Amino acid sequence: MDIQFKIKKIADSSILYDTDILVDPSPQLFDVDYHTNLESQQKLSSDQHDHILEGGVGRARVTYFSLNDKTMVLKHYYRGGLVASILKDQYFGFDIEKTRAFREWYLLKTMQQKGLPVPTAVAAHVKRGLFYYRADLITQKIEKTRTLADVLIEKEINAEQWQSIGSCVRKFHDNNIYHADLNARNILLNEEAQVFLIDFDNSNFRLESDSWKRANLSRLKRSLIKFEKNNIKFHFAEKNWSNLLEGYK
Repeated sequence: MDIQFKIKKIADSSILYDTDILVDPSPQLFDVDYHTNLESQQKLSSDQHDHILEGGVGRARVTYFSLNDKTMVLKHYYRGGLVASILKDQYFGFDIEKTRAFREWYLLKTMQQKGLPVPTAVAAHVKRGLFYYRADLITQKIEKTRTLADVLIEKEINAEQWQSIGSCVRKFHDNNIYHADLNARNILLNEEAQVFLIDFDNSNFRLESDSWKRANLSRLKRSLIKFEKNNIKFHFAEKNWSNLLEGYK
């Protein structure tokens, strides 16, 4: 499957998009206010309403909206750490191809070509300032899924499901893909117990090495332990991790 894409430039905006999904996108497509106002005007039902307003997927705050009978996920890039209080959503850089949004879009498309379970990248948007840029990414929502964290707060999952999670992570590692924030909120499960990974901001291809793969798994385990400590009910134990590692092998 070849990636069919174009880059459209409008004033200070650059839009990278999948031409099989979009025809002529505008910066308005990345405007949260536009989507929420449109939702109000259309007076959607309460069920549809849940798919338009802001919510959380993985670690990001996102906005859901409908396009071509599909639910889209709009993510605006925000900084983390101490610098976030100063720069918030501003990133330095002048090479459009190296911006966070473009890099994540290209990575998602490459992973999709490899048959890996990731969201479909729709469009990336970069708006330039004088010395910085702001960025957005639109992906297609993976329907009928919940984060691993949300599932474990509610119930236990069986050994086979833990093994499936380990097997899924192994597929990415076998393709030398490093997930920069592998945690329980960036793993999705659907009703058929299929596993997906999301939120590949700052993720990348790496040279073959067991060290970063072990570190990636350790990051996931720390995430699970943290959820277990911070929630009265969180169904995670050491035996579950052993099951995950069995699937990883």
